[in-house]
Amino acid sequence: MTEARKQNQVALRERLLKARQSGELPKGINVDDDTRYLSSIIAGLSIQAANGSTMEELERTAKMALRQLGF
Repeated sequence: MTEARKQNQVALRERLLKARQSGELPKGINVDDDTRYLSSIIAGLSIQAANGSTMEELERTAKMALRQLGF
């Protein structure tokens, strides 16, 4: 599991870099900080899902996290 999480974090970082370069994200974002933040949210959502949270609840939480990043 640890290796899978690391690979997902690398992929997420690469996607954020690409988004910043293409103008989807502001040039001033800290990609490393945002990657850690989103990885933490994803891990938390996984735990919530395993503990019985509904899809609606998970989506609301994910939307809250995206708002914190300015989306």
